[in-house]
This record gives sequence, structure tokens and C-alpha cells, in this order.
Amino acid sequence: MTVAVVHAETPEGRAALAAAVDEASRRQDELLVLHVLDDDGAAAEAEVESVRTAVRRVAGDSGWEVRTAVHDGDAVGTLVELATDSGADRIVIGSRGRNALGKFLLERPLQ
Repeated sequence: MTVAVVHAETPEGRAALAAAVDEASRRQDELLVLHVLDDDGAAAEAEVESVRTAVRRVAGDSGWEVRTAVHDGDAVGTLVELATDSGADRIVIGSRGRNALGKFLLERPLQ
């Protein structure tokens, strides 16, 4: 079983990461960190390493994996694809409120 978390280097993203680490630990599941990149150049490598460092600070050195994808102008669509392809049983997302992604993910099951 897998717990996935959408990573963002924001207070909400850090809170989501901490919650996902706790959830994965409690359930004894693997942790999968999903991160959308703006491009796949040299800057992307540094960004991925920054994500790994952030995860390592919270989750330690084992039991997690980072998966990334480059968006083509549709970051939300790319994130949804990453989440769908992950096969995760649970997905943790940090949110400041009802933004477009939050509305899509939270209201869709209600419609």
C-alpha cells in the first residue's frame, strides 16, 4: 500500500508532507512524494534534489520515493496524472483554501 503526498515548498506543502509521513508510518505504508516541474533542464535536477532534501528532513532516509513530471502548461492536469499513475491508496494535499485544485479534488466526488 502507498500514501502519496503532493509536494510544494510552502507552509501548506510542508504540513501535508508531515501529515503524509505520519499516515504512512501509522499504516506501515510506503510514502510517494509527487512533484510537478516547470522544465526538465539543469534547474529541474536542482529542484528535485531540493525536494529530496525536504523529504529527508521530515521522513528520514528510507521508505519513500519522489516521482516528478514536467508539465506542459497544465500543472494541475500533470499532477492528476501523477496521482492516478501512482496507484496510491491515499493522497495528502496541503491547501490554503478552495483554489482550483482543491475545488476539483474535493468537490468532484460530491457532484
